[in-house]
Amino acid sequence: MRYKISEIEDQIIATLQADTTNFSEVRVLPFAGQVNPQMFFNPEYMEGAVQLLPFTLVSYQGRTNVKDKRSSDGKTRLHKLRFRLYNGALSGRETKEAVRSCYNMMAACFDDLQSKVPVTSPQQLAGYTALSGTALTSTGATILGPLTSVEGDDEVLVVNLPEIVVYASDYTVELVA
Repeated sequence: MRYKISEIEDQIIATLQADTTNFSEVRVLPFAGQVNPQMFFNPEYMEGAVQLLPFTLVSYQGRTNVKDKRSSDGKTRLHKLRFRLYNGALSGRETKEAVRSCYNMMAACFDDLQSKVPVTSPQQLAGYTALSGTALTSTGATILGPLTSVEGDDEVLVVNLPEIVVYASDYTVELVA
């Protein structure tokens, strides 16, 4: 591949961390895996997870090869990379308060990421705002479009426990591999 997933993930994290209005007290971290309610029933895991709240966890979910878009030699393909953001909040009083906290985080994520492109040097797509962070070091990467929220299940409630709420939002970016 001509790009590094970790560099794009780092730019997503840097962009959210740069938003000090919305994320100054939110831990924005890379995460491998899925968040589900069972995680919060494991006492050891729950203790660590609760200490992270509120959080936005950025998780690479894989890529899709777009079959109809490749070069005649079959070597160059269009890849659609998917990143999932888990927004989690805790309320000592009631679930409603945690839910509203997540609503605010999801709106801020959308505002910070939607229609922004990975940073390249030189910048490849004119007319778009770039994410924050260090430019991609992969010189062969060609960005074809901005980050966009995935149509369908844009925002999904994945954990709804007393005092703890977690929503997931997916974003994709298309590039040439």
